[in-house]
Amino acid sequence: MTPEPGKADWKAIRRDLLARIQSGVWKPGDLVPREVELAAQYHCTRSTVGRALRDLATAGFLERRRKGGTTVSPNPVRKAPLEVPIIADAIRKSGHAPGYRLLDTGLVRPPADITDTTDGPDGAPDGPMIFLSALHLADGLPHQLEQRWLNPGAVRKLQAADFTETPVDEWLLQNAPLTRATIDIAAVPAPETVARALAMSAGAPTLRITRISWKQSQLIGILHLYHVAGYSLKTSI
Repeated sequence: MTPEPGKADWKAIRRDLLARIQSGVWKPGDLVPREVELAAQYHCTRSTVGRALRDLATAGFLERRRKGGTTVSPNPVRKAPLEVPIIADAIRKSGHAPGYRLLDTGLVRPPADITDTTDGPDGAPDGPMIFLSALHLADGLPHQLEQRWLNPGAVRKLQAADFTETPVDEWLLQNAPLTRATIDIAAVPAPETVARALAMSAGAPTLRITRISWKQSQLIGILHLYHVAGYSLKTSI
């Protein structure tokens, strides 16, 4: 909602500008109006607009250049506070060589425990979802098992995509950037299919990260990411 004239503080302006980016009104690479133009639009000072723009630039939504003006970042979602790490990048940063192997894919009706996890306004689709299972390697050894159930109605070109060479997470980042997600981390007994892929005993404890992703109110998909012993999760706040 656009702030009322004369009542626009920098946080309200930031929210309004961010809404333009996330809704696609301002697309990646678009030139943002000058500060003086935005100040006239919001009936405020240039310094108020400038603070909102600086904050969006710090968060990664905008790029500011001294002579080139301010533009929407080419990939604003990846630099946003809701950052989605690339699995291969994380393996590489840990000092290992990443590898990837697609294990299974198909159009299936998700099990009840998957559909029951969604809490978005649209929830899981009534029909089948696209299931993908992929193994991520570190120095040639099993490192993480990725299992995804994706909503074909939320992601264009999904059914035509080839994931034999391109990791699923990298493709989704470019083609279906999320705007909201819930994350659950739990130690669980490894199901037989997971244990077989990760070369561990069935029932052995494994760390499972579950992420449910949405684009606005539409469900993108549900991810289960299983890890071998010794996996370390690091983050900063």
